[in-house]
Amino acid sequence: MRVLITGAAGMLGASLVNAWQEKFDVFATGRKNFAKNPAKNFLEKDLADESYEDLLRWSKPDVIIHCAALTHVDYCEDHPEEAFKINTESVTKLLAGGNARMLFISSDAVFADGIPMATEQHEALPESVYGQTKKDAEDLLLKAGRNHLAIRTTIVGKNLNPEKRGFAEWIVQSLQNGSEITLFEDALFSPIAIWDLATELEYLIDSGLKGILHTSGSEGISKHGFGKKLCEGLSLDTSLIKKGSIQNMNFKAKRSSDQTLSSDLYQNQSGRQLPTADQTVSSILKAFQN
Repeated sequence: MRVLITGAAGMLGASLVNAWQEKFDVFATGRKNFAKNPAKNFLEKDLADESYEDLLRWSKPDVIIHCAALTHVDYCEDHPEEAFKINTESVTKLLAGGNARMLFISSDAVFADGIPMATEQHEALPESVYGQTKKDAEDLLLKAGRNHLAIRTTIVGKNLNPEKRGFAEWIVQSLQNGSEITLFEDALFSPIAIWDLATELEYLIDSGLKGILHTSGSEGISKHGFGKKLCEGLSLDTSLIKKGSIQNMNFKAKRSSDQTLSSDLYQNQSGRQLPTADQTVSSILKAFQN
């Protein structure tokens, strides 16, 4: 099976390449190559380009795992045209002229604030440009009419790309450097480790499931609680972690204080069990300890 992975220089995409290199015929693409890239087949490609003919001719995919996105929420707010071109229009361009099945990585940002453990039945009403780009991409995918799947999730993990740094890495590196950080005790999410999501995506490729599914951690946790558990597991000085409130922040783009997703539908349809918050922390601890 020929699998095209976009965003393969990012945290999730690079991890998928690393995990699937011997299982599938993997073709990886990203805006920029990086040191120690695990991909055997890698093509530099800017998804802001008008045409993807070169990418599709090179990869000839049976399945597309579309991880690539502009994810900096405030940047998207200031650059909406670029955000829609990369996060939304890329779906149509990747599906052009082929029969590949797409698994599109969407986001919890499609929901307005105030929906704890949001389900697929809740109406998606984004409050940021980034969230709107993901919602519009989902709509395009559904209109394409084939067996495509939009996966709403919230990932955490560790980057293979040394030029990238995610939420967990920022927390750990800050404390390792003796720096104080503030984590919100009133900002809730339901994270899943990238390696656990990779396992679910591998299942989903051949599952026949389609439409929109939430595939995230099975329970919610605050950003503060997550950070403290992670650093306790690494024996770091958790007194450096200060409690803060998202309500006191003046972000350019609106953030939800409750980003939790219910993945009950996925678990019921698949018969699979998604990780708890403690299990997600344990997965990340293994990566940092190794």
